[in-house]
Amino acid sequence: MAKPITVAASRMQIKVGDGATPTEVFEAPCGMTTKGINFTKNTNETNVPDCDDPDAPVWVERGVVSMSADISESGILAMESLSVWLDFLESTVSRNVQVWLDVPAAEHGGHWDGKFLLTGFNVTSEQGNKVQAAVTMQSDGPVVWTPVA
Repeated sequence: MAKPITVAASRMQIKVGDGATPTEVFEAPCGMTTKGINFTKNTNETNVPDCDDPDAPVWVERGVVSMSADISESGILAMESLSVWLDFLESTVSRNVQVWLDVPAAEHGGHWDGKFLLTGFNVTSEQGNKVQAAVTMQSDGPVVWTPVA
């Protein structure tokens, strides 16, 4: 068995675009230690009967209706990143976001690109610990994988 290529957690970065033109700058806000992207498909179901045996149980066939992606991050609230999160939260416009698996092309690295809305910003604290933050984002259109060239 060949050993798989793996990626260190620190090499996954979620970068938020600043919306600048002509050259948009992407940065990963500081402090986030847990990161994830989740892809889902919404489906419709149709019961398809057996024409030769109408009394047989039917099989369910599914058709894809829509696709979506959600990003979640949590960690320490880094005050130098607070303005990024507040600007994104207060905006009603989606932003370009990149989710990087930052490894060389030979190791199959690349990133997902898409527009996202910041749909949740949660700040919590517990006595004796640092203030924590958690964010959630939902895709606003297609999300595409771009391999490292």
